Amino acid sequence: MKVINDAIHGQFRLDGIRADLLGTPEINKLSHIKQLGLAHLIFPGAHHTRFEHSLGVSHVASMMADSLGLDEHETATVQAAAMLHDVGHGPYSHTLEHILHERGGMDHMSITEGIILGEYDVLREGEESSVPDRQRVPDILERHELDPKEVAGLIRGPGAGGTERSLMAWTEGREDFVDRDLTLAHLVHGPVDCDQIDYLLRDSHFTGVKHGIVDYRRLIMCLERHGGDITVEEGGLPALEGMMMARALMYSAVYFHRVTRVTEVMLSRAVERSSDQMPDSVDLQRRVDAEIWEALGNSSDYARDMIRRLKYRQLLKVCASRRREELSEEQVEQLFELATNADSRRQFEDDMAHRAGLPPGYVAVDFPDTKLLLAEPRMSQVDVRIMGDDGRTRWFREHTPIAEALRTRQVSQSAVYVITLPGHESTVAQLAERHLFG
Repeated sequence: MKVINDAIHGQFRLDGIRADLLGTPEINKLSHIKQLGLAHLIFPGAHHTRFEHSLGVSHVASMMADSLGLDEHETATVQAAAMLHDVGHGPYSHTLEHILHERGGMDHMSITEGIILGEYDVLREGEESSVPDRQRVPDILERHELDPKEVAGLIRGPGAGGTERSLMAWTEGREDFVDRDLTLAHLVHGPVDCDQIDYLLRDSHFTGVKHGIVDYRRLIMCLERHGGDITVEEGGLPALEGMMMARALMYSAVYFHRVTRVTEVMLSRAVERSSDQMPDSVDLQRRVDAEIWEALGNSSDYARDMIRRLKYRQLLKVCASRRREELSEEQVEQLFELATNADSRRQFEDDMAHRAGLPPGYVAVDFPDTKLLLAEPRMSQVDVRIMGDDGRTRWFREHTPIAEALRTRQVSQSAVYVITLPGHESTVAQLAERHLFG
C-alpha cells in the first residue's frame, strides 16, 4: 500500500493493482511530462505533471465507484483504467502529438492501448538495463484477474473508436455485461467522468485560475447507474451546471489562451521544421519533455533559436487574428485547406516570411480548433441524463438553458492567428490582410 499526499485531494491510499502499477516505467515516465505543456510560461505555477493527474483520476474513479456501489472487480477495473488513461502521452502531450503522428508515429490513444495490451514498449533502446525486475502492465492486470482488452476498451470511451462495438463483441450474448462495461467506460471518459473532474480541479489550482472549482463531491454523491448510462440525480443539477461552466471557462482562460497558443506553435514548428535532423517519430514519442529540448538543441539553427526564445521567454507575437463571423465563406475555405494540409500551411507561411524579409519559420498561421472554422461548437459534450424525483430520466438540456449556451459557446474568440517576430508585427499584419484575409 502507498500513501499519496496530493495537492488537490489530500491524503489517499493506493493499494492492490494501483500500488503495482505505480512501480511501472509507463506510469513513472509521466512524472516528466507536464500536464499543460508550456503553460507555465503564462501561468507560473503550472508545473504539474500527468503523473499526479493520473493518480488523482484514479482516486476520483474510486470515489465514483463507491458512490455507484460497484463490486470489487468493477472497482478495480475502473481504478486501473483511470490510472492508465494517459500512459500513451509523449513529450508535451497534445502539443507535438499531431506532428509525430503525421510523420509516422501513433496517436496517444493507440499507444495507450498498445501499452495495456503489451504491444508497445515505452522504453527507448538501451534503457532496459536500468529497469531490472520489470513488471509489464498486461501481466499486472492479469495477475489481479483483470482483462487487458476490457481495460483498454474502457479508456477509448463511449463513442470513441467504436468502444460500444468492441465491448459488445467482448460480452456477446450477455446484455448485463454490456451495460456494465458501458457504464464503466462512461466513468473513465464521458460527459461526467473522473478524468475531467481531476484536470479541472488540478489545472485550476496550479494555474491560479479559479474558474475550475467544482463541487465534485456533491456531484459524485448524486451519480446513479441507469442501464449503460451514468445519470445525475436532480439534486445534483447545480453541481453539474457548475462543472459544465467550469469546463467552458477553463478552455477559454487556460487551454486556448492566446499566448499559450503562441508557445505551442513555437515548439511544434521547431520540431516540424527540424525533422530531417532529429530522431524518428517513434523514438521521439518515447521521450519526455526535457529530452525533446535535448534533441532540438542538437538539430537546426531554427530549432535552437526557438527553444532559446522559450527558455528566456522571448516569445513570438500575434499580429493579426479573425473571429469566425468576420470571415467570408471563401476565406473559410482557404483557411480550412491551410488548417488541414500541413504542406500547404508551411508553403504559405514561408511565402509570407519571404515577403516580410524574414527567414522561413518566423511567420506562423495558427488555428486553435478547426471546428471553429466550420462553425461547429467545441463544447458539444453536454448531454447528460438527469434522474428526476419522479423516477424519469430527462436530458440536461431539458432542465436548464445553460446546456444550449455551453453547447454553442466558442472556446476561442479567434478562429485564426498570425504570429511573427517582435518588431515585424505591422509588416506581417499588412501581408496577412492582403494575402490571407483579403
